[in-house]
Amino acid sequence: MKKSIVILGSILISLVLSSCGIFSEGSGANLNGTTWTLESYGGKSLIGNTAMTANFKSAEISGSTGCNHYFGAYQTKGDQITVEGLGWTEMACMDPEGIMKQEQTIMSLLSRATSYRIEGSKLYLQIASGEELIFLSLDN
Repeated sequence: MKKSIVILGSILISLVLSSCGIFSEGSGANLNGTTWTLESYGGKSLIGNTAMTANFKSAEISGSTGCNHYFGAYQTKGDQITVEGLGWTEMACMDPEGIMKQEQTIMSLLSRATSYRIEGSKLYLQIASGEELIFLSLDN
């Protein structure tokens, strides 16, 4: 009888804690209020002297592509992520060479992100094709 009560108590405590958000699905990491800089995309490093940032605040994502500023909405559920409604400024940058192609590739990958995980100070956004965006935390 005592064993049944202990098991039932453990189950109830787990249910209460999970409903309070102490335990969560998937990666268990909340992106809200975090800021990141892109380390690599699709297995490629960024062109020298360029940087891309991602700021997650409430349900909005925004940042810089190194040339233009972008904005949109994101939603997470467990380790799943959806990025929607991406828009950006339309500056034409010619220096360094290739920055516009890099920007287009990164924005395309970002809009197709399907899941994420945080390991230490890195954020991994996975794309269904197997590619990923790898970010470093700027919140440290």
